[in-house]
Amino acid sequence: MAIAWVLKNPTVTSALVGASSWAQIQDSLGALQNGAFTSAELAQIDSHASDGGLNIWAASSQSG
Repeated sequence: MAIAWVLKNPTVTSALVGASSWAQIQDSLGALQNGAFTSAELAQIDSHASDGGLNIWAASSQSG
């Protein structure tokens, strides 16, 4: 579900998955089978998906 949710965004060109077995790859490919979500499902998912404000580049982009 998470992979399908990420891929529904038209600005996302790929989703990185950390598979360590062929079974995990097959499971991840299942996200391509059903990328449709109802409005209610999207509302529920989006209520939990928030920007955590993490900027991993903050320290390296500060001058001085």
